[in-house]
Amino acid sequence: MSPETKSPYSVLIRSQEGLSLLEIVIAMAVVFLAVLGFAGFSVVAHTGMSASEKMTRAVTLAQDKIEDVKREGVPPGLISSWTHMEPYGTIVGALHHQRTLSITPDDPMPGLHTVTVNVQWDNGAHTTSLTTYLTQE
Repeated sequence: MSPETKSPYSVLIRSQEGLSLLEIVIAMAVVFLAVLGFAGFSVVAHTGMSASEKMTRAVTLAQDKIEDVKREGVPPGLISSWTHMEPYGTIVGALHHQRTLSITPDDPMPGLHTVTVNVQWDNGAHTTSLTTYLTQE
């Protein structure tokens, strides 16, 4: 082979030069941005899970109270609306929730009582409520 003719394998021979400082800085910036992006997703995911956990707890607290009223029955002789509130810090296992039970007798018709449980959390920023109807036993 003449010196002017290049071998087909000459393309595969790598340069013995290392990476430049600029290439290293760019690679580090790309890795940093990727890690920062994943950290941001982690915060968003954690916030979403926390919010859904509080909502689930609130619905469970409301359902538990309705089940208590079903088991114990509507207070006998109830002739006007009755409300009982459990303030923040008094519900075991749910210190950041407030629960209010309301019973309205003979609504929507005689002998049928409306039972509503309203649960608030985050100092009233969020709320959910469940309603059912019970007869006097």
